Amino acid sequence: MVTQTSLVHELQTARRKGIDFILARQRADGAIGNPETEGLGPYYKALWALAAGGEVEAAHRLATWVARNVLAEDGDFSGPLRGDDHNYSYAYPNAWLICGAQKLGRFDITSRGMDFLLRLQHAEDGGFRIQRDREDAPQDLLCSSQAGNACLFTGHVGEAKNVGRFLRTVWDAQPDPEHQLFLAYQPGVGLRTEFPPERQRLLSIRADKRRQRYFNMGIAAAFLSRLTLATGDGEWLDLGKRYLELAFHVLDEMYETAQVGKVGWGAALVYAGSGDRRYLELAARVGEALIAQQTPEGAWDNTGGYTNDAVRTEVTCEFIVLLDEMIGGIAGA
Repeated sequence: MVTQTSLVHELQTARRKGIDFILARQRADGAIGNPETEGLGPYYKALWALAAGGEVEAAHRLATWVARNVLAEDGDFSGPLRGDDHNYSYAYPNAWLICGAQKLGRFDITSRGMDFLLRLQHAEDGGFRIQRDREDAPQDLLCSSQAGNACLFTGHVGEAKNVGRFLRTVWDAQPDPEHQLFLAYQPGVGLRTEFPPERQRLLSIRADKRRQRYFNMGIAAAFLSRLTLATGDGEWLDLGKRYLELAFHVLDEMYETAQVGKVGWGAALVYAGSGDRRYLELAARVGEALIAQQTPEGAWDNTGGYTNDAVRTEVTCEFIVLLDEMIGGIAGA
């Protein structure tokens, strides 16, 4: 049986290999990858990843490049170097960039970035919409949870509590959460539970299907765990546990996919907050899965066979952060 100490050491080793892979892809001007052709994929998670790896000089060079080339006057991260890949999860990369910049104390980025990000929060529902310019666009777990993390990182606790309220609304509307978790909420309509079969993977997680977007339940649990830290209210941690419950019932195939990563993040932070070893065991199994998926070069690929340099860099940056968060949750419990 893997001990907590040995698991932490293995996660640290994998994190370091990933960081070295990313450092080799940083340009002289600070950018990661080739944003001119690849958009924000290679760099929007890299700020947090470099900060997590203690690579402060490299992280600040990237932050300065972002501030000069991507951060707009209104606080959005926009323009041709953003690209179009996240037009339907618009708040998500913005929140990643803000969290990473806040880790570095780059308030020149975070202050303006939050001014814009908060415009995407629904005034009544509390979630963050998936599209930039449609005020009636759906809100979902992914965008709302990561934007909630950005709120917590920057001291916007009231707005973060509104995200928690949104996640509670979404949970309370679930018709059968032991078997299927629905992910999207439409203002004025409610939880979206009906859609064509070919859109199921985009809009729900089913326990009996392969290749599901398991990360949605993980990021919700991670945010809610942090919300308990910020407020002292254990209600949010309990809600995070409920969101993670489906992870104990899905197919074992989950551990063969890159989509398992955020499940480990949520499990580690729930364990840190509760001391419940059930979540430590879940985090450990995810950690072992991530280590098994790491390439000899120190990178990670997305699941499904399709990958390129931009995708590989993005996934590797994310897993550096997730490993760092898991290390903190496991070691600090």
